[in-house]
Amino acid sequence: MFYLVITVVAVHSTLLVTGLSGNIFILIVHFLGWLNTHEHNPCDIIINSIGTSNIFLQGAVAFQEITFFMFPCLFSQAWVSNLLIGIMTSLVLSSLWCATCLCFYYSIKIITINRPLFYMLKANLPKVVPWLIVFSIILSWSSGMPAYWDLYHDISFFPVNITGNVTILMFHHYRDKCNCFFQMSMFLASVAFSIIILTGGGLVISLCRHMSRMRQNNEGSGRSRIQTHLSATKTVTSLLLLYLIFYITFAVLSNPTTMKDSTTITVGFIVVACFPTVNSIILIVGNRKLLNILKKIWGMNSSLSNIEVSVTTHD
Repeated sequence: MFYLVITVVAVHSTLLVTGLSGNIFILIVHFLGWLNTHEHNPCDIIINSIGTSNIFLQGAVAFQEITFFMFPCLFSQAWVSNLLIGIMTSLVLSSLWCATCLCFYYSIKIITINRPLFYMLKANLPKVVPWLIVFSIILSWSSGMPAYWDLYHDISFFPVNITGNVTILMFHHYRDKCNCFFQMSMFLASVAFSIIILTGGGLVISLCRHMSRMRQNNEGSGRSRIQTHLSATKTVTSLLLLYLIFYITFAVLSNPTTMKDSTTITVGFIVVACFPTVNSIILIVGNRKLLNILKKIWGMNSSLSNIEVSVTTHD
């Protein structure tokens, strides 16, 4: 049991340090770039919003793990657990909806639709993106923080006789007063996932059309655009899979209708702790500027010929 605890602590510590390093790296690079140019790249703003949400989420997850394992009396208090659920749900939804904004940005920048409204939206994208971020954050916190008042914590203890030894199992059960918090969170997540799927599908269709057009016209100069399509499509797909896995786990942990023992919560915490780390890796790999700087830090060649073209162009 002692070695298991040490292993869990080591895994969580590694994920915490790696995730914080990745997300802080994103913020520092974009801040230094802004100091040099004083230009606000819409894509950088969205990525910074995701990174900031991930940093605070990691802090909330670390605090929850510490209180759960080391201070169970504090964790069992209703105001502590409800506050943590409200904050974590708000941060999760903020990260998800900011990622949705990033997928939307990619689709608008890359996909071409011969409609005046579409061209007007593309031209005003730098002005639209900050408002989308503000709307996403307000929407997320407005639906997440009601958990503090709506949920109440029910902890049950069951004695189990195992080979003559009596073991006490602890189950956590969150009950919903108005039966709306969990449903609202799932609804907002479903809407975000639908948007990500639609934008990803649009990128795939646009990529297929562009490749077909190149084959018909024997074009050789469109390889850069294909690489841009591939980079954006991979980023959107990776984010979708990551958020699906994470949100299913988070839904199991926060669902007020399910009973959760210590093992389920421990495994769930590990999956949740992996999320900010993997998220930062996806954002860095999908961004040419971030990836080049990281390669320079590691002493690797940052040749543009073997790096997928990013869509983070300056407007």
